[in-house]
Amino acid sequence: MRNGVSLAVATERNTAESAATARNIGVGLGVAAVVFTLSYANGGIDPTTQAYAGITAWWLLGLGAATGFAATRFGTGRLTGAAVALLSGFALWVLISMRWASDAERAFKQFDQVALYVAVLVIAIVLARIVSAEILVGGVALALSGIACVALVSRFFPSVFGPEAGAALLPTLYTRLSFPVGYWNGLAIEVALAYPLLLAVMTSQRSRALRAVAALPLPVIAAVMYLASSRGAFVAAAIGMLGFLVLTPRRWSAAAAIAVAGFGSVAAVAAFRHKLALVNGKMDTAIGVSQGHRAALMIGAACVVGALLWLGLDELGRRLPSPPRSVGVAAAVIAAVLAIGAIVASHPVRKFDQFRTVQAHGLKPSTFVQTHLLASSGSGRWQFWGAAISEFRAHPLNGGGAGSYYAWWLQHGSIPFFTTSAHSVYLETLAELGIVGFLLLLGFVVVAVTGAIRSAWFLKRPEIAAAAACGIAFFVAAAYDWVWQLAGVAIVGVGMLGVALGARASTRQLSRNRISVVRPALAIVAVGAVIAQFVLLAAGIHLRNSQASVRAGDMDRARTQALAAKGIEPWATAPYVQLALIAETEKQYGLAEQWIREAVDRSPRDWALWWSAARIEREWGNVDQAKRDLAEAKRLHPHSELFSS
Repeated sequence: MRNGVSLAVATERNTAESAATARNIGVGLGVAAVVFTLSYANGGIDPTTQAYAGITAWWLLGLGAATGFAATRFGTGRLTGAAVALLSGFALWVLISMRWASDAERAFKQFDQVALYVAVLVIAIVLARIVSAEILVGGVALALSGIACVALVSRFFPSVFGPEAGAALLPTLYTRLSFPVGYWNGLAIEVALAYPLLLAVMTSQRSRALRAVAALPLPVIAAVMYLASSRGAFVAAAIGMLGFLVLTPRRWSAAAAIAVAGFGSVAAVAAFRHKLALVNGKMDTAIGVSQGHRAALMIGAACVVGALLWLGLDELGRRLPSPPRSVGVAAAVIAAVLAIGAIVASHPVRKFDQFRTVQAHGLKPSTFVQTHLLASSGSGRWQFWGAAISEFRAHPLNGGGAGSYYAWWLQHGSIPFFTTSAHSVYLETLAELGIVGFLLLLGFVVVAVTGAIRSAWFLKRPEIAAAAACGIAFFVAAAYDWVWQLAGVAIVGVGMLGVALGARASTRQLSRNRISVVRPALAIVAVGAVIAQFVLLAAGIHLRNSQASVRAGDMDRARTQALAAKGIEPWATAPYVQLALIAETEKQYGLAEQWIREAVDRSPRDWALWWSAARIEREWGNVDQAKRDLAEAKRLHPHSELFSS
């Protein structure tokens, strides 16, 4: 009888373990698929793509709230709750700013974007309390490694994916690797975030084979960062690896893994020596194709050698005793002294002066990728940041409204350079949302990072240290580049902080009464967020249908679809512009003038609307009004080449 009971218990335990393993694999692959898919779709920058992701995320949260999925198992720590509240408050402030924003359409798009990040943060916290953090870290590492491989294949074997998207409009996309994210710095920074995650797997207690496999992508990631010529990516990689080294309990193993990553970087860069055609994107030539194939073999060999090297070092390290603490302190002091010496030797004052200077023609196209990595120019960032500060000074409390920096820069920018972003989420938030929005965003980052660090120190697990380091590296990179707008990149940084926050279970469990309040509240919020995402999605679909109908010559359907978009999103300018273009095509200039004025009323600081109004007025014969509209367009965008003659 006892044997039968024991057998039944063992069978039940094995079944439970098998189910847990299948669940973990499913969650890990699901996380990898989401990150990869959103990143592959041009970094998730398109509002329609973000809307699809937002609807899915909030639907999952709403379903979980409605069914009470494991509600009694989750408590909310102070830092975790504060982080969610601050990011939610930031999203709400973005939505409120539609009241004073110069372009409500842009403001609403930003709200949907931040709402997506709120959902990602909450989902990451919840998942970290259901499955092991190493599953989530491994899934994201797999996705980022896959993106790096796709990017490199697109350069080495261009026929696989075809010409890079946007290369015809922006020739530098050929020179600097940007596929599939669509922006070179965005691609490079995203794959750089994989470093601490891969280091965590390499130094974990998992199987030797898996630890060795984690070392395989290191040269690929370094190659992508080099071909993208992204200085910001190397900074993000250094911060991520340093953060992991500080937070992980296995610092000597981490240091050895970082050394292997350094070997991979050197090997990757060496593979591009004397391959200028490949590096500078001349893949339409025979020499470019030949160099790509040779570089692929060299980097593939570097991946295998790096994995074998780590396998040997890892095995040796596990057999040898750890050096005493004094040796580690001495090594840290020596590294700090060398770093300070290197900074002093680089003439930082002169570098800073060069950073503030815009060098229009300082780099030769034939060697751009190589020389840009060593250049000190900020590529206009100093000027972008200065414009953000000037907008903040004009509206210190609430800013110019979400999405207003675009118009402010075009009118007040100090250099003739087109940009829609301040290249710093913090300064752009200060400009657009004032001190209130800035404090909400900064408060979220500080609280979330503090909570992630506390989790890493308390739990003493490499995967938690990696998640915290990854999130920190992202939010540092967001200070000097516009990766916040790339949803495929941002969900990695926000999600990893959420994993670190959620991995440390709260000692305060929710009471039954609080659960009964939180569940319906979350369900209601989820429904509202889904509706907001659906508004943007539906309006975008109708607008694209209208544009397709114009190209097909079906003006009646084009008008119907544009009117539908207007009805769904009446505050947006795009439907009115589309209706104006339809009327203009049909030579109904009076009607076209009415529609374009409706658009101008909704976004009076958009120079392109005044330019369109001037064109319609001229075609209608109202020359004087066309001149006034043209003058206003020029006032709002004085650096445009359209007004050079």
